[in-house]
Amino acid sequence: MKATAYRVGLAALGALTVFLIDETIGKLLFPSTSIITVHLISVGVVAALTFFALCCAVPHRDALLDTRRQPDMSEDANRLLLPLLATMREGIVIVNSRLDIVLYNDAATNIVRLPVKEGQSVVGTGRADNSDSGLIVALASGPAHARVSVGQRPRLIDATRDPAINDAFRQVLDQRTSVEIRVELIGRIQRIYHLRVTPLDADLAAGVFFDITELERLERVRREFFANLSHELRTPLTAIVAYADTLEAGGCDDPQNAKRFIGKLHKHATRMSKLITDISDLSAIESGSIHLALEPLRLQSIIAEVIAFAEARRRDFPVSFCVSVPENLFVQADRTRLEQILSNLIDNAVKFNRPGGLVKVNAELVGDKAVVLIEDTGVGITALDLRRIFERLYRADKSRSNRIEGTGLGLAIVKHLVQAHRGEITATSELGRGSRFTFTLPSTVAQEEPIESIHAELSVADA
Repeated sequence: MKATAYRVGLAALGALTVFLIDETIGKLLFPSTSIITVHLISVGVVAALTFFALCCAVPHRDALLDTRRQPDMSEDANRLLLPLLATMREGIVIVNSRLDIVLYNDAATNIVRLPVKEGQSVVGTGRADNSDSGLIVALASGPAHARVSVGQRPRLIDATRDPAINDAFRQVLDQRTSVEIRVELIGRIQRIYHLRVTPLDADLAAGVFFDITELERLERVRREFFANLSHELRTPLTAIVAYADTLEAGGCDDPQNAKRFIGKLHKHATRMSKLITDISDLSAIESGSIHLALEPLRLQSIIAEVIAFAEARRRDFPVSFCVSVPENLFVQADRTRLEQILSNLIDNAVKFNRPGGLVKVNAELVGDKAVVLIEDTGVGITALDLRRIFERLYRADKSRSNRIEGTGLGLAIVKHLVQAHRGEITATSELGRGSRFTFTLPSTVAQEEPIESIHAELSVADA
């Protein structure tokens, strides 16, 4: 539309120019020249003038049209970018040379102290100068926009007292080079951020806060895992090397001691083999590459077999078992993996119990789930340790780790196996009074008759 009007105006200007030149040539310059010759001269002059005019006017016209389009383009960019900034999980803060905050998104208000309009996602935008275009705009959740005057811009030093953050922005503004730092902010919840500050133009610097709290936690767990793994491997390896050196140095000449040393070698080699097997199992379980052969299983018989096996293994540690399991309670589970779940939990209840203690194993049907409870009368677990007992190689009672056999992977395997059966597991504990582990499994039968429970008292005799 604008281009058409421009062409019409140019044509009218050209016609008027031809008329004026024609009259000037005909009446003033060459009064004796014929009319045809005057018209031809006028057309040539006008054509030349028009050519030069177009060469000069077209670039200015394009520049003028581009200038007129810029407000529309800026409005479109703001309409697209402001909601994007508002929904970003990374905190964004832009400051000017005076360390006034000229832009920030909603995520930044959770990191540093910045004003938030009620019912709005705050996004500041503007220039570093004091012009009208430097207003901070709060992007509302609806189509309306709220504006905050330039004088209300918060200062970075008021938003955060952390010297590392302020120094990073000041360094970028002074040196015009990017800076990356690690920031640890302590509030109601301790958070860790990776802050990258980058120069934008002559007097602006942008900082992006990346939340790396979870990455740091996972890295700490990884370091602890390998530290514990090296400890668990070093203990049996040291014993194996010591007994092997003793046998090599002449211990084989004493048949009685040689047999005892060979038994120790077998014990520690078995412990290492169990650790490697558990690591392999846990890796397969976590990657989802295990296959569960689900079938209806009578829970009472599976628990009885596991307790009998625990009884045979722990004859040197006297504990009693109290079992209460409905006879007709069936679960849909993989037999091998269910035995692995029960064996780990019952074995822990025995290992961390006290001499003459009690292990209770109860099960009942709740809705369509079988709920299994395993309770001991041991030393218990602290609240701090209780949150981490399902982590790999985590030992709640580190002082007993050298005296109690185990890989430290049992509860991690149990958790993943229960979840693979579409169940849940929880743990509660009280120091000095014991621990309770409860897990659920899908039940396969609807109970139509009253459940008949059995109560059995099994005690492991002293060796």
